[in-house]
Formats: sequence, structure tokens, C-alpha cells
Amino acid sequence: MKLQKALQIISLSRRHSSEHILTKGVKVNGKLVKEPWHELKENDFIEFNNKKYYLSELQKKAESKVYYLLNKPKGVLCTFKDQYGRKTINDLLKGKIEKRVFYVGRLDYDSSGLLLLTNDGDLANYLLRPENKVTKVYEVLVKGTPSKKELRTLEEGITLETGYKTMKSKVKILKKDKDQALLQISLNEGKKRQIKLMIKALGYKVIELKRIKFGPWSIEEVPEPGDIKYLGGREEVRNRLLSNFS
Repeated sequence: MKLQKALQIISLSRRHSSEHILTKGVKVNGKLVKEPWHELKENDFIEFNNKKYYLSELQKKAESKVYYLLNKPKGVLCTFKDQYGRKTINDLLKGKIEKRVFYVGRLDYDSSGLLLLTNDGDLANYLLRPENKVTKVYEVLVKGTPSKKELRTLEEGITLETGYKTMKSKVKILKKDKDQALLQISLNEGKKRQIKLMIKALGYKVIELKRIKFGPWSIEEVPEPGDIKYLGGREEVRNRLLSNFS
């Protein structure tokens, strides 16, 4: 395994891994190496962020990660067990995913759309940090029709009842009838119940909410509620995620 790839397994980004090695170097068996293509041998270890990683451990880590896309239906809880016997995403996964996974990007019981399922905590943290600008896109059916001025308020950032002011977003009207409007809202963040609270702050109410995009992944890949798709290994998922910014 090349040193760059080993660092990728730890830090996700190919470009940042290469830059770190070239500029700062990485200790291999206690010696500083500044060559991204340095070939690691069986018993080698590297030191990064004050931690020691053996090659064998990194190989197992890369091989053990799994990634799935799920189209969560309405009326399903984003949890794996419910004390009241309500349907959970675990009911959708039985017999389809063998490894233990968690969801990335919670959706409410009455909301639907894309969820990423994985056992890769590093990837999950990357996807959810606003500074990484991984865009989530939602279709939101609203009771009433917000004005252009109100939509601009949403885009610039609006203070929620929790006191939190949202970051900038993109909002457009896809369709409108007499007493309701279908909006498309694009965010780089995701506080609990954020979109519902954003709409409430304008004086309107969400009727339906559906996540249709999560970074490079689209609802078209899992078109039917309950559909599950395997996304490939860590390398495939990372490359697709990075291609989203190219």
C-alpha cells in the first residue's frame, strides 16, 4: 500500500493526503517521509495526529467499511429499535445488510428520502460538517405560498425559534397552487428539524418533506420508497464524493 493511500484511509481526502505528505511529511517507522508514493511494507506503521497506525490495521479498516443508500419512506423512524413497536429503518434492512451500520443525516418520522447508511464514522463526520459544503437538497410542500421577499430571507439566513440563525441556502419555487407551494431548498448544514423550523419562522407549515439529493447521490438511484443500493467500497465512495467538487 502506498503512503498516500494509507493516509487517505485515515483522513478521507486524496488531495489533502498528498499535500500533507509533500509539505509536512509523515513518520514511517519513526522516520519522516515526504514521498506520497512511498510503498509501505507488511509490518510498517505510520504516525499521524499523534496516533500510531499499523499497515495491517489500515488494510482491515479499508476492507471492513460498507456504504448503502436508502430511500426512507414516510412513517418509518430513523432508529433501529422503538419501544412502542413502530416501524424503523431496521425493519427495512433485515436480510439485506449483514454488517451493523448507522444512518447519516436524520429524517423525521413523517419525512422521506435519501439516507446514507455506513459504519464509517470518518465519512459520516465529513458529510455532516457544514464547512465541507456537502449539499443536501429537499423538496418541501408548504401550506401557503411564501413571497419572493420571504424566500430571500430564507436564503440569506433566518433566526429559528431555538435562537439559531441558519447559514445561507438556495430556495426556489417548483410549483404553486391556490393554497400551497412546492419548494426546493438546498443546504450545507442540517440542524434537527431545520427546514420545518425555517418554514415555521416565515409563518408557514410544512405538509411534506423529501430529501432528493445528498452530496453526489440522488433519489433516482433508489427511486422507490424502501429501495436500498450498495454504493461500493471506501475508495469508490470517496472518489465519487470528491468528484462532486471537481
